[in-house]
Amino acid sequence: MALPFPPPASLSPSFIMAPPTEADIDAMTDVFLEAFEMDRGNTYWWSPDRAAQRAWMRRRIEHKMREPGVRHFKIADVASGDLVAWARWNVPEGKETAFGGAVAGENRTAPAKTVTDYPEGAEPELCKGFFDALDSMAKKWDAKSMLGLSVLCTSPKYFKRGAAKALLTPMLEIADAEGLRTTLEATPTGKPLYEKLGFRKVDVLKFDLSQLTKDTDGIYEIAIMIREPKAKQL
Repeated sequence: MALPFPPPASLSPSFIMAPPTEADIDAMTDVFLEAFEMDRGNTYWWSPDRAAQRAWMRRRIEHKMREPGVRHFKIADVASGDLVAWARWNVPEGKETAFGGAVAGENRTAPAKTVTDYPEGAEPELCKGFFDALDSMAKKWDAKSMLGLSVLCTSPKYFKRGAAKALLTPMLEIADAEGLRTTLEATPTGKPLYEKLGFRKVDVLKFDLSQLTKDTDGIYEIAIMIREPKAKQL
C-alpha cells in the first residue's frame, strides 16, 4: 500500500517510510515497549509481568490496525530492516480518504473485537483510572472532530535521528490542507517536539504517583495539546 503523502525531505536516506502490515505487529509491539517502559509516570498502570504486558499490547495493536478510521505509518532502517519508529493516527469521520487507506489485513472484512480487558497481572483500578482520564479529556475537547495522534514511538537505539518528526510533518500538512485541528496527549519527553511543530497545551492530566505506585513519588503530567491548521498559501 502506498503512502498518502510523499516522504518528507527531512527523512534520512538511511530510512524508508511505509504503511506497516500485520507482519510488523511484533516489531511494533517491541518498539512501543522499549520506548515507554522506562517512563514510570506513563506506565504506572502496566503489568509487572513484561510478557503479559507485551501480549496485551500486541492484541491492542492488531485490533487498531483493523479499524477503518485509524492510520499507521512506520519508518524502517534500509540496511538492517529494523523497525525504527511508528505512529498511529485517528482520522475524523468523513476525512478518511484524505489520509489514505487503512492497513489491509486478511480479516479486514470482519469486525475487529474490542480490546476491553487489561494486561494480566495489572491492577484493574489503575488501568481504569488511566484510560478513564484520557477518555474524559477526549470528550471534553471533542477529539473525534480532529486529527488525533494516538501513538508515536521510536526505538531507543534510533533516538534523535529525526524519525519522530518525519512521521508527524506529512500528516500535519494534510491536516492543514483539510483545515483540521490536530490533537495529542504529550508526555514530558515528547512535549518540546510538539511545541516546535505548532502544538499548544490546552489542558493537563495530573497523576499523583505517590498515591498510585509503591516506588515512585511526584506528580506526573500528560499535556493535552492542540494544533490549529496553518492558513493556506495564496
